[in-house]
Amino acid sequence: MAINKYQGNQKAQRFTMWLSLVSMAMIFAGLTSAFLVRKGGGGNWSGFSLPSVFTFSTFIILFSSATLQVAHIANKKDNKVLTAIGLIITLICGIIFCKLQYDGWMLLVNEGYYPSHNPNPAPQFLFVIVVMHVAHIVAGLFFLTIASSRALWLLRRKDSQITMEEIEYKENGNLIIRTDLLTLFWHFLGVLWVYLYIFLIFNLK
Repeated sequence: MAINKYQGNQKAQRFTMWLSLVSMAMIFAGLTSAFLVRKGGGGNWSGFSLPSVFTFSTFIILFSSATLQVAHIANKKDNKVLTAIGLIITLICGIIFCKLQYDGWMLLVNEGYYPSHNPNPAPQFLFVIVVMHVAHIVAGLFFLTIASSRALWLLRRKDSQITMEEIEYKENGNLIIRTDLLTLFWHFLGVLWVYLYIFLIFNLK
């Protein structure tokens, strides 16, 4: 009975996650559509190129998706060491991604493409898109931090048969983390950034 309840919760949580992902996709579709409409309006719009640091950040987010997938598979196989390593590397990559996004923005600001009080609306649209995406990355980092902490805690319990999966499904847990949902969310953010990066490469100029 308890297992059925967990399975029901899993389905409900997965459904909720998919609804959230669809909502996020619609938000960014709206933002990129507004970007094209405003660009087509002309006026003070002046395009520019993305600094190469954004390219590096794209590789980092793709690499982090791979490491999180490794962690997820390891978690299912109860490989605590590989789970912890994969989660921690993903967490570090996520932090590096945010730092590279910040560095890219600083380069643009130094070139005069600042978002505030700029007659050119292009930096403002870029700023909103990038910040919105980074905000979701930060949310992912929060859950990655919790999952990594749990994974490290499990490594200290070598004599225990408690697996990370059992903890994830623990009833009434206040900080329930499931690597499948976390992996789904993180992959979505990676694919979303690749879309945004390609969109900006072709439309920002």
